[in-house]
Amino acid sequence: MAALNDEQLDEIRRHLDEGMTPDAIADYLGRVADLDLLDIVTIRSAAVALSRGETP
Repeated sequence: MAALNDEQLDEIRRHLDEGMTPDAIADYLGRVADLDLLDIVTIRSAAVALSRGETP
């Protein structure tokens, strides 16, 4: 997973809106989709950026 698409970013936003932390989102999606560590780091980084109102 090189970059996240709009659908994936929207899913992260939904989880943030539900009150999940960036770490919890990355862990959850990593387990559900059986992702490798690099993909989990990508998701966590995007979630952190989105939680700060930044563009991932």
